[in-house]
Parts: sequence; C-alpha cells; structure tokens
Amino acid sequence: MIILFQCCTALGNITFLSGGEIGEVIILMQQLEAIFSASYLKGDGAVPNIAPETATFHASALSAWSLLFTLITPGNIGTMINSKSLPSLEKLSELLKSAHLEVRMAAGEALVLIYELGREESEVFEEDFAMDVSETLKQLATDSHKYRAKKDRKQQRATFRDILQFIENGTISDVQIKFGKEVLLLDTWTRRKQYDTLCNILGPSINIHLTENELLRDIFEITGIPAASVIPAYYQQQMERFRKRIVNAANFKARTISRAKNRDKRSDF
Repeated sequence: MIILFQCCTALGNITFLSGGEIGEVIILMQQLEAIFSASYLKGDGAVPNIAPETATFHASALSAWSLLFTLITPGNIGTMINSKSLPSLEKLSELLKSAHLEVRMAAGEALVLIYELGREESEVFEEDFAMDVSETLKQLATDSHKYRAKKDRKQQRATFRDILQFIENGTISDVQIKFGKEVLLLDTWTRRKQYDTLCNILGPSINIHLTENELLRDIFEITGIPAASVIPAYYQQQMERFRKRIVNAANFKARTISRAKNRDKRSDF
C-alpha cells in the first residue's frame, strides 16, 4: 500500500513539472479521482468504512489531484465541472465527512484551491461554493468531538479556520521565504501548495533551486537576475589553503621524480 500512494505522489509531481498538455493533465486527474472516489459517501449517504492504509492511499491521490488542479487556468473550471471532466463541489465536499483526518485535510485543501481559482471566473461560482461547502467547513473549524484524537482535532481546527477565513473574508496569512537576498511571498493557496510540494521533493536544497533553477523561478514568477552567491571569507580562506596544498604536493612530486632521474644518470658513470 505504501508503494501505491508513493506512486500517486510521484505521478502528480512528474506531471506538474513536465509541463505537458492540459488534456493529459485532466486524464491523470480523472484517474486519480477514480481512486479517491471510493471515499465518497455511499448511495444511502453513509460514510464508507475505509481502512487506515486505504485512507492514506486516497488522501495521496487527492493531494496529487490538487497539485495538478493548480495548472488549470481560471475560465475553464466551471465548464469542466459542468461537463464532469472535474468532480462536482458536492462530491468533493462529501470527503469532508470522512472518518480519517488525512482525507478530510486533503479535501479541504482541494476545495480551497477550487474556490481560489473558481471565484476569478464569476460571482455565481463563489455563491454556489458557499451554499455547498461553507457549513461543513464551519463544523470542522470548530470540531470538538471527543471520539477524535486531541492532536487530530487541534490540527483540523487550525487548518479549517484558515480555509474558512479565506472563504468568508478573502484573507490569507502571508508567508515569506527568504533565499539569498531575495524573498518569495506565498500569498495564495496555489503558491503554498506548489511550494510545499517542491519542498518535499528538494528538501533543504529548495533555497538553492529558488536562486538558480530557472524552472522554479518561472513557476513562482520570480523576476530579475538571481543575486550572486557570496562565499563567506572563512570558506574562501579554506579553499585557498586547499589550493596551495594541492599545488605544493604537485611540485613536491615533480621534484622527487626529477631527482630520481638525476640519480639514475649519475649511477651510469
């Protein structure tokens, strides 16, 4: 099962970075939905009984779906939902009722991304979203059910409070990422999702890539010439000592070889 959800993550990451045709992206999104749709409510409205390992699989598929959704340009979302190329808000909101935290969190992330991009299309989309989803989000933002673990309740409330604040007031807390002499502002949910994904891929080297990697600078629309990397004086001294050591070693070797040849010549007489 671990391999399965790692495959979902890898497929999402590769497709996101490859810059393929949007039609190919939609096909993969539909395949990912075929996985997490097993967590939709049953026909009678009951929450499906999903094993924890399966829930993790569904959450990873939904997270990959959300990443690919950030590639869709506003103006097409409503049409894609109506044509069923994308799942409806009603269906996705069913995942908020999952018994598993990771599925609920992934669903909240997907929905806020849809809202952020969809509201740029029309006020009708914004109104429909509020009708279908807002009440459930409020419940999750204030959830105090004792049958949930305390840690899970705390994490869920914090996340859904941020989501609800964005939907109701249009505000999002700015996060600044400093790298070298530059700053990346994560002021949208889309940027946050993309940045978190790239952090998981690149780890501690993310700042180097933000400075030097043209693809990442293009993704985050970082303009201007990257600031030159400055090597601290201490490391410059160490590098100079190392260079001199190599030069001295090479000279010593050359002298040794030369002396050995001269000895051989003297022994011939």
